[in-house]
Amino acid sequence: MGLRDIEDRAKMRELMKKKAAELRMNRLETQTAITKMTKEKLSDIAKKHGVILALDPDMQDIVEEIRIKYNIPKERIIKEQITEGDVLKSGRKIIHKKLAMLTYQRIMLEKTETGGLLTLPDVFDRVNTGILKNRITIGDVERAVKILKKDNVIPEINRLPSGVLAISFFPVQYTQDQTSVLKLVKDDGVINTGDVCKSLNWTVDRAERALQNLVDTRVARITETFRTGKQYFFPSLKMK
Repeated sequence: MGLRDIEDRAKMRELMKKKAAELRMNRLETQTAITKMTKEKLSDIAKKHGVILALDPDMQDIVEEIRIKYNIPKERIIKEQITEGDVLKSGRKIIHKKLAMLTYQRIMLEKTETGGLLTLPDVFDRVNTGILKNRITIGDVERAVKILKKDNVIPEINRLPSGVLAISFFPVQYTQDQTSVLKLVKDDGVINTGDVCKSLNWTVDRAERALQNLVDTRVARITETFRTGKQYFFPSLKMK
């Protein structure tokens, strides 16, 4: 098998993975839309995600009670479920405020999959779907996440040395150790445990714990060959 065949198969696997993620997102959004929220469900979401889904106007008193209990800022109360159609004004112009909330909504639904720590290209892949596909740019998504940060909906945006933005959607998932590791990744998108230990003067256990967290949240993946040994590859940080 030639190099071109290997590259073609890798591209096909990536396309299939993105399509599967899109189908999963559509299923989650449909499920959320038809689910009747109870006080218990709202409390569980607030506790786990730091956000309140205030979609039912008849539950405003309960929403306020939950907000106070979990000390959730009013900016993190979602009062409507945004659809792709809501993002387009008259079917053409991008409404960035709506795109921002659609982005946050989708990342929240996939928190178990991603951990809430994503690079900007990863975020773009999650909203460049359906009727928005090829109608929004990565610049639109960058503007959208900056709106979320300005409105105090998300806690942190970091520009890594590679120039790529790393966005933290949920504060409990984004540790300083993870940030430190991301800042070390070179243009080839690859790093190993030894690089981390040497650069940050960490123990092997601490380095591997931070790297494994990034693998678990799908920011990185493990590659291993006889020649290079175990390495961690960050697809979104590799310079094209």
